[in-house]
Amino acid sequence: MSLKVGVIGLGPMGGNIAGNLLKNGFDVVGYDIKPECMDALDELGLEKASSATDVSEKADILACSLPNAAALQSVVSDVLDHAKPGQIMLECSTLNVAENLEAAELFASGGKILLDAPISGTPPMLINMVASIYVSGDKTAYEKCVPILEGFTATNFYCGEVGNGSRMKFCANYLVHVHVVAAAECIVMGQKAGLDPSLIQSVLIKGAGGSKMLEVRGAMMAKSDYREGGGTMFDVFEKDASIITEHAATVKAPIELYVSARQKLNAAIAQGLGHLDTSAVCKSIETSAGIDRELVE
Repeated sequence: MSLKVGVIGLGPMGGNIAGNLLKNGFDVVGYDIKPECMDALDELGLEKASSATDVSEKADILACSLPNAAALQSVVSDVLDHAKPGQIMLECSTLNVAENLEAAELFASGGKILLDAPISGTPPMLINMVASIYVSGDKTAYEKCVPILEGFTATNFYCGEVGNGSRMKFCANYLVHVHVVAAAECIVMGQKAGLDPSLIQSVLIKGAGGSKMLEVRGAMMAKSDYREGGGTMFDVFEKDASIITEHAATVKAPIELYVSARQKLNAAIAQGLGHLDTSAVCKSIETSAGIDRELVE
C-alpha cells in the first residue's frame, strides 16, 4: 500500500480502525493522549507519533475518532500547524452537524479537506470488519479514500455534502437504540411466556422480525452476559441520545419511539448497569417484569 494513514484517537473505535488497517497491510502511524492505547497496537506494527501534528507530518490521509467537539477542535488546530495542502482527514466521530461543518470550514481555510465520515457499528463489529461508514464532503477526496475505507469497514456509502454523513448516522443510531430496547422487551416477553432466551434470540434473528441489534446485542441478552463493550457504551449512548434529540427538534421530526427507548436505557443506568454494554437494558426490563436472571460477571 503506497498511502500512509494517520489515525488520531486510538480508543475503542480509533484503535480498531488502526488495527484493521494494519492487519490489511497498510502503513499506519497513530497518536493518542493515552500512551497505553498506542502500546496496545505494538504487535500489529503501529508507528507511534508524539502528537497529532506529528501524525499530520508523517501521513498522507488522516482518520480521527474523538469523544467530543473540543477534542476535534484541538486536533484540527494541531493538524493545521503542519502545511500539507490537499491533505484529507476522515472525521469518524459522532458529533452534531454544526460542529462538523465548523471543523470542515476551518480545515478548508488551511487548504485541507475534512470528510464527515461517522462509523455505524459497535467496536466488536468494527473489529470483525462488518461495520459501515457514511462519508460526506468532497467526492473526489472520498474516491481517493475508498481503498482505505475498505481496509477497516465492510461497506462505505457516499452521502453528499458535508454534514450528510452525520445526518445519516443519527438515523442509524436512532434505530440502534430503538432496536436494542425492542430486542430486550421481546426477549423478556418470551421469557414471561416460558420460552428460553437463547431459543428466542436464535429463532427470531432468522425471521422477518430480525435486526442487527437482535443478532449482536440479543446474543448478549440471551446469555445475560453484558461485559463485552462495557465501560463506555452507556456513555456513548448518552452523548448520542442528546445529539439525536437535538437534531430531531431542529428538523421538527417526530421521535416518540426514540424517546421511549431512551427512557428505558436511562432506567438501566439508574439501576446501576451503566458499567455494562447497553444490551444490559434487558436486565433492567427483566427486573421490572419480575424476572431474576443471574448476570454473568
